[in-house]
Amino acid sequence: MSELRHIGAISEGVALRWFGVASFEVMHAGRVLLLDPFVSRAPDAQPPLPGGGWRPTHADAILVTHGHHDHFGDVPELARKLGATVYLPADLHAQRSLFLRLTGRNDEEARWRPWTRGGRVELGGLVVEAYPLHREERQARWLQRAVRQALRRRLTARGLVEAVRLTATHPLAENVGLHITHAATGASIFFLGGLTRQVRNLPEQPLAVDVLALPLTGNSEWWLDDAVGLILLLRPRVVLVHHHDDWCPPLTRPVDLAAFRHTVEERCGVPVFEPSLGATFTLEDLLGVAKRSSQRPQQAPRAGRSNG
Repeated sequence: MSELRHIGAISEGVALRWFGVASFEVMHAGRVLLLDPFVSRAPDAQPPLPGGGWRPTHADAILVTHGHHDHFGDVPELARKLGATVYLPADLHAQRSLFLRLTGRNDEEARWRPWTRGGRVELGGLVVEAYPLHREERQARWLQRAVRQALRRRLTARGLVEAVRLTATHPLAENVGLHITHAATGASIFFLGGLTRQVRNLPEQPLAVDVLALPLTGNSEWWLDDAVGLILLLRPRVVLVHHHDDWCPPLTRPVDLAAFRHTVEERCGVPVFEPSLGATFTLEDLLGVAKRSSQRPQQAPRAGRSNG
């Protein structure tokens, strides 16, 4: 119970909202942080956003994990409109800095800051550390899967345009995981924006992770094994799922959350929290999931299969 009280302390004044894909709004101590904000959600995406869309009106900082369109494509315009500081991987920072210089917008460059390994940024009582991660991209396989799904679901003209756009903006990309710690209590969230195979280059010393924000970008057996391996490695108390929505039909499809939940709870003994699109939830809600799970009889977790 002492561990649960420890998690509860972080929830004071911390609220979150999920807006599809990996987009989160985090509010704490009067600050607003946007994580991988994506406002160009397709009108036929499922589930639909309440009110028909998301248009942020304020942000103190925008945190970017990698350069794929659904994580970074809307960031430049949002940063310009909101005047927010942007923290992003080094490859994106270099590209953006060059663009701003070439277009004579040098005054904006100071607001674009690269993530560095071991670098710490404190934002409204939350300490953010970035960990560069290796993601094994499967570009050809991703495209093949998208084409198969599009053909099965009858690709429209708009879908064809989306296919071309996503193909052009889904390159091999640097990626970071964000370790967000509540400075007053030490409780933490580890946020991953995308997961396409094995996550490597985690710190040698295990991270303290109370909440693992895990993107469900696939539902094949090998992906589940990799996700389970990561959960067993980090040992979070709660898994917060995201990126499981059908955000760009017919190129995408929703992930089977029931199967994922069953697998994780059976093999890892860790509860899964599914946020409602556009609804505010708190870390107190996450604590409630952990508390209810701890009160149920638990089977011994099964070891996950290693991928070598």
